[in-house]
Amino acid sequence: MGIINFKGQGTHLPARVSGVGPSPLPGERQRVYLLPGQFHVSAEPCQIKTILGSCVSICLWDSRRAAGGMNHYLLPSSREDEPVSLRFGDVATAALLEKLLLIGCRMEDLTAKVFGGAAIFQNQNRYAVSLGAHNVAAALLLLQNAGIPVVAQQTGGSHGCKLIFNTDDGGAWTKGV
Repeated sequence: MGIINFKGQGTHLPARVSGVGPSPLPGERQRVYLLPGQFHVSAEPCQIKTILGSCVSICLWDSRRAAGGMNHYLLPSSREDEPVSLRFGDVATAALLEKLLLIGCRMEDLTAKVFGGAAIFQNQNRYAVSLGAHNVAAALLLLQNAGIPVVAQQTGGSHGCKLIFNTDDGGAWTKGV
């Protein structure tokens, strides 16, 4: 199992995180809110939240390390003529994996959960050609190529959702928005 090949682009992008609050009290999780084009990785208990429409979030969790991370991307893949950006699924997923490996996670211990990819304002008969469908397909292909099993998936539909992911126990759930 190897890391995903992303057209030779480096993934030396900082984890851009907004919404990090004050240090949690002992026994509490840190709380982080992701905007589109951001990701967060934590070896400490952390609850990561975001809101998704056609965007997709991949939650990766290492059960051995009890650590994980999540990204939030807008578009399936970058093109060679565009600058490297976490807005793209290929770049955001490579950056997420790179940071997880840096904190001691191992590829063989990672599992994935995939969320989002709705077809907002579109007829569900045309879902296959929607941006949401393309974002979901990109996530599944990236994870398959990396050898990371998808253990849960809640994608598609016509409405957005609020996603909550706990890095310490791998729990993830959604609420409609």
